[in-house]
Amino acid sequence: MKQKQYRMLACLFIVMLAFSSITTGYSVNTPTVQAAIVTKYYIYLDDQEFEVTREQYATLYEIQNDQTALTAYLREILGDKMPENFQNISGRVVSTNVGYRPEIDDFVISDGELVRYVGTSAIVTVPSTVTAIRAGAFYGNSKVKAVILPGTVKKVENYAFYNCSTLKYVVFTANATILGNDIMYQCNKLTNLVAPKGSKAYSYAEKKEIPVTTSQKTQFLNKNMYLLPGDSDKNTILNTIYGAKWKSSKKKIVSVSSSGTVKAKKVGKATITATVNGKKITYKVTVLKKTMKQRVNQIVKSVVKKGMSNYQKVKAVHNWLIKNVKYDYYRFLSGRVPKISHTARGALLKKLAVCDGYAHAFDMVMKKLKIKSKFVVGFANGGGHAWNMVKLGGKWYHIDTTFDDPIIDKSNKNTTPFYTYFLKSSSVMQKDHSWKKSKYPKCTSTKYN
Repeated sequence: MKQKQYRMLACLFIVMLAFSSITTGYSVNTPTVQAAIVTKYYIYLDDQEFEVTREQYATLYEIQNDQTALTAYLREILGDKMPENFQNISGRVVSTNVGYRPEIDDFVISDGELVRYVGTSAIVTVPSTVTAIRAGAFYGNSKVKAVILPGTVKKVENYAFYNCSTLKYVVFTANATILGNDIMYQCNKLTNLVAPKGSKAYSYAEKKEIPVTTSQKTQFLNKNMYLLPGDSDKNTILNTIYGAKWKSSKKKIVSVSSSGTVKAKKVGKATITATVNGKKITYKVTVLKKTMKQRVNQIVKSVVKKGMSNYQKVKAVHNWLIKNVKYDYYRFLSGRVPKISHTARGALLKKLAVCDGYAHAFDMVMKKLKIKSKFVVGFANGGGHAWNMVKLGGKWYHIDTTFDDPIIDKSNKNTTPFYTYFLKSSSVMQKDHSWKKSKYPKCTSTKYN
């Protein structure tokens, strides 16, 4: 085979074997049967099938990025059977109907490292023989909802759980001390991690802003919720793979939908109960009067937690505004933005504002938190613009909540916080913002650039 041609085939092998080609063929009536299942491993070169051992299959996975080694190993295990020319290469794992032991047969393990999980269980307990979770070990699994790691696992590589579309939580021990930067990448239904306080996994969760608990007890993310009449919100249930049935103690004050979304109707208090897998858990909702003062109180009570640093408080308020306020985009396009959209009232009570409304609202909450801030007037994107400066650790920084709540695909429905303009120095900000520098503090610190 020509070397140039093989490079193309090696790429095909990487894509198909490492990520999406592993399939299972379980045909088991009773999944609790204790007899050993017979699992076979196959490599396909175009339509030619070659059975390999479990160890050979794992080795092929390991060396897939080394073209020379991959070529040599394929020739070693296939010998004269290896065709000179082929266009596609893939892999498959098939289990026969002689019993099923998922605790053994769903795991492809090599030298103590979990190379690939090939099962379909909702709750996966990784065997205690595993010391590391390889990159892509759970890639694309659409069945697993919870993963429990044993104390023997010390390392979890980057993208270990990449694109696990149903994964809700992962349990770590203190022994997991080597963690990739994006082990949970694109796990969009992830609710939380479980880890001992002070552990590497606990710190990882805090850094990535993933809720984290120290026990596997089913519980709400927040014990209390604060709203104003007309507000809607949803409390997350942690450490469960099950759905819930919902009930409000006072429906005239707070209603709750079948999906757990609560809506505040009038001032008062109510208890929300969720029945999860036969057990009841509760949290309290307090509906405050719909005034500017109470909105600021509601934000502080909702996002500021005990022990937070000023940096964390600023970030929490920045995120609340982006998640709850929409840019008055459509009226901006028509040139008919009402006065209220230029005010804090528009942002905080109507939840619809343009740049100065965002900036006035941010400034108001900072004053409540006794964090020094400035309302900045200048230019950006060829027009007038407003944003803020905030003082942390004795240094001033720019913060633009409007630009961190971008219009995406001509829609103002974004609720994902961006940090492009979060705590930036003037050297960064002046690339697309301008202001009269003599009127405002100097923002020279590059700590958060």
